[in-house]
Amino acid sequence: MTNPVTTEPTPINRLRGPSVLAAIGLGFVASCGLVVGGLAHAAPAPTQVRYEVTGSGGTADYLSYQTRSGQRREANVPLPWSTEFDGYLGQVLVLSAQGPGTIACRILVNGDEVKSASAAGQPARTVCSVTAAGITKTPTTTPEAPPTG
Repeated sequence: MTNPVTTEPTPINRLRGPSVLAAIGLGFVASCGLVVGGLAHAAPAPTQVRYEVTGSGGTADYLSYQTRSGQRREANVPLPWSTEFDGYLGQVLVLSAQGPGTIACRILVNGDEVKSASAAGQPARTVCSVTAAGITKTPTTTPEAPPTG
């Protein structure tokens, strides 16, 4: 009886398949890390932000607003009032105002209104808040329902 000849793969042949898959997997993970890492360290895109407050009372008793450098507060501010600053996409934009009669606030990003609100009362209080995450223009009214039929 003859022994059948069995050819065992050499150590190089045995590792070839799994090694190739492992190398491809590591290359993919490394390239994803470079892309994600590059995005995480990319400079935020500059955004022109404008806050506006108007009111019937002629003066805002109190204004509070968020800028790139932090929270700002002002008291007894003549209306209309506005300020502009360079923001960045992803920044939370908040503007609140209080005053007699009616008072309204608006937030504009790159020249487009992205949020507005108004209130009436004694005192009237209003708040505009939005995240500038890639927005260019967001409707400030509720969209109409799609037609049925």
